[in-house]
Amino acid sequence: MTDPYQQQPYPGQDPAGHPSGPVPAPGYPSGPVPTPGYGQAPVPYGAPMYGAPYGAPYPGGVPLKTSGLAVAGMVVGIVALIFFWVPFFDVVAAITAIGLSWAGMVQAGKPGWTGQGMGIAGLVCGILAAIPAVIFLIWFFVSLSAVGASCAFYC
Repeated sequence: MTDPYQQQPYPGQDPAGHPSGPVPAPGYPSGPVPTPGYGQAPVPYGAPMYGAPYGAPYPGGVPLKTSGLAVAGMVVGIVALIFFWVPFFDVVAAITAIGLSWAGMVQAGKPGWTGQGMGIAGLVCGILAAIPAVIFLIWFFVSLSAVGASCAFYC
């Protein structure tokens, strides 16, 4: 009966423990690699052995730039969408969001730029904010005229 806890032979080794794998090519050492002798500095732990270190950019790779106009258009569009009930501010904010987002989409379409999605989001938010803003602005003027006040006094 064999011992189940006995070490099994490694692949490329016969059961007697002698290596039976490939023979190293001539000119190459067959044993362990010698360590540096006295006076030679050892390789520090974690030093890269070859190539570029981790996190290094690819040679020739240029990082893409995000369009600041698209970011600004998206932010102003979200603010305009939130404050659609403020009569004059929202009309100006919605028009600004539409203009910035449009310019951001044009800039993001050029090579080396990104931010097309933010420009689209700002454009949609600006348009969606402009519709109720115009409705609230009309309602504001109609309610002022119904009260009998002139806009010169309140505006």
